[in-house]
Amino acid sequence: MMKETLFEIIRKCHFNISIYTAEIFERRCQEEIIRSDEDKSSFVYLEFDFKTIKEMFKTDEQNELFWEIFLESLTKNSRGSDIIGFLENNSGLGMLLLDSKIEGWNRVRGRIEQIAMKREFGAISLILPNAVRPIVYPACIQEPTAATATASAV
Repeated sequence: MMKETLFEIIRKCHFNISIYTAEIFERRCQEEIIRSDEDKSSFVYLEFDFKTIKEMFKTDEQNELFWEIFLESLTKNSRGSDIIGFLENNSGLGMLLLDSKIEGWNRVRGRIEQIAMKREFGAISLILPNAVRPIVYPACIQEPTAATATASAV
């Protein structure tokens, strides 16, 4: 249902946004991990879970306004390299901010909050920190410490 709602917002507002299917988005994530490893670069992975976000709002109208603001922020200031796609079972949207670190998420969050303030929808500032947990790759992968290696050898 949210998938159709997003496409309706995109049509209604004439946003120029492409959203990958879940299968293609998953493949792009895997490709980015490989590219990042080869190039010694990093990227930020974001998940926007439809159910989690909807539960944070009191009305369907607020939920739709959130997604409209989110999509508008992508349209107005998107880098061409950012990738967006549906998560498995169309349960949400995933986003890859290529060649970025946590500052990439701060940039996206700032754009969303700026548009929300213009639309007098300050609730977004409370929603984003609780609904979205950015993961920076490869920083999210930790090398096993000597203590861990010793413990697992025992």
